[in-house]
Amino acid sequence: MDDPDALKRGAVLAATYDTLLQVGLRVMSFVLNAFIVRHVSAEVFAVMTVRLHLLYAMGLLLSREAFRRAALSSKGSRQIYKLVNLVWIGTLVYVPVGILGWWVWVHVMTSPPQAVTVKYSATVCLILASVGLEVATDVPYILAELQLWSKTKVVIEGLMQLLRSLLTAVFIYVWPYEAVLMYGVSQLCGSLVYCASYYGLFAYVLHNKDATKKLPIQSFRQLFPHRERHKKMPEVDQELGALSWSFFKQGWLKEALTEGELYLMNFFPLISLAQQGVYQIVNNLGSLAVRLVFRSIEAAAYKYFAQMVDRGRPLNEQDQRRISEVVKFFSSLLQSLMCTSIIIVTFGWSYSNLVLRLYGGMQLSQGIGTQLMRAQSFYIVFLAVNGITEAYTFAAMDERQLSRYNYALAVFSVAYIGAALIFTYIFGAVGFILANCSNMGLRITYSLWFIKKQFENSQWQPLASLFIQPRHFMVLGMVWVITAVSEVVLYSWSTVSHVGVGGVCFLVVIYCLRWELKLVIEKVLQLVAKVIASYTLIHKRVSVMNENAVFELIHGFRKLNLFNLDPGLLTGLQNTSPPNYKGLDIGWQPQVEMS
Repeated sequence: MDDPDALKRGAVLAATYDTLLQVGLRVMSFVLNAFIVRHVSAEVFAVMTVRLHLLYAMGLLLSREAFRRAALSSKGSRQIYKLVNLVWIGTLVYVPVGILGWWVWVHVMTSPPQAVTVKYSATVCLILASVGLEVATDVPYILAELQLWSKTKVVIEGLMQLLRSLLTAVFIYVWPYEAVLMYGVSQLCGSLVYCASYYGLFAYVLHNKDATKKLPIQSFRQLFPHRERHKKMPEVDQELGALSWSFFKQGWLKEALTEGELYLMNFFPLISLAQQGVYQIVNNLGSLAVRLVFRSIEAAAYKYFAQMVDRGRPLNEQDQRRISEVVKFFSSLLQSLMCTSIIIVTFGWSYSNLVLRLYGGMQLSQGIGTQLMRAQSFYIVFLAVNGITEAYTFAAMDERQLSRYNYALAVFSVAYIGAALIFTYIFGAVGFILANCSNMGLRITYSLWFIKKQFENSQWQPLASLFIQPRHFMVLGMVWVITAVSEVVLYSWSTVSHVGVGGVCFLVVIYCLRWELKLVIEKVLQLVAKVIASYTLIHKRVSVMNENAVFELIHGFRKLNLFNLDPGLLTGLQNTSPPNYKGLDIGWQPQVEMS
């Protein structure tokens, strides 16, 4: 798929659906964690959400991340069997990774006390089995992503996580003393559904001859490794293979940087198991915006950049129209995420205690909980900038530059470990977040240097969007002072009054930053209108009144001229009118064209 407009629409659509998926998943996780906190001890919660989840994340990252990222960089002109063979190497990598993970988690790390769980080893095996199933499902996942089947990922991953959440809640409620083992069982059941759904989807699509013509494969057998008769070993794409090797080496470093504090918690007696549980709860709450929005946008942006930018080629030798679109896309995303993260910092200071108290009760808001939450809101600024800048950097670097960046990540890893040990000794658990900030600062600096160097002799200045006008900082500073005073004066007297002050200040901030958040607001309005139109059509209650209501929703905002919305905003709505929904009577069909 080489059309820049189609790629951009696909990236935006993927980000929209992925954001909806992440919202749903985080809402489920939010509710599930609140339920677990009230039914198990902090130590049990730490074993499940820190140690076992770390094993799950480590297995996936080291076994499939490199091959997935390289395969998603494929521009469609390659032999598909070589791409499939490359992705299946992840299953071979999983074997030593799984064995190493089992040995470390069972024999190297200190086993949890008997009061927490007596079946820890069995649970570790269940987690590793779930990782193996998901790694073996990567070929249909990648093919679906390359065909821009954005809804497929939402449905299947949403179903997997919903099943896991429901099973975990039920099992913990029925067998609270076996909570850790039941967590492993729930993870394995979810992975089984994930694997069966993707392979079942392709079995269904490949049975349809018309749909098969639009796919790069023509039979179910092509989802598995293939060796030509005159070859001793299955062939892989050499360029993507080299790229995968760079990503694989980078994966070990990225794992140390991303989950470094969790490894330090488990290998060194820096904080207790109960404190680990509190840290993880705060980390999940504090990074909610990142998990809901930032990661989805980062993934979609990387896919867009990888298709639009030619690795290693000077900008003056590339399609200038494409580069112009990339710069515009990059600048808009960077500015919007910067503004969003600074707003989170502004309100996070004064409302951290309230959020923790509502979520987990007084036992969570007291002690180090509030301090951790405030530090986490500050950390979000670093995550917002690093996500987009690193997405572009990874998409634009060639193999040599990626290898050089791997060495830089090695240095960052050593610096991070040193900073974590020093900061936790001085500041306690908050030191982990401060070390993360320093780590992200180093990664951001490297990415900004790369981008600045690449564009220094061009007409574009993509990094100019990093700078926010002083008057906006003044507004945010005033709001921070007002909400901080409200926390001291009103919070202990009336929680509703404190929330009311925050609500008014939030509206003021949104109005003052309406130009910077213009694209975000337009996309939200488009999404709301499309959801209304789709809901109406699917339920076969199409009427002139309902259809007009959708258009009035947008026209009302445009008449107010509050956000200076793009006149072309109704274009997306016109695409959701009834003529484009032919075939809804027979249910959703997994078509190749998803834009």
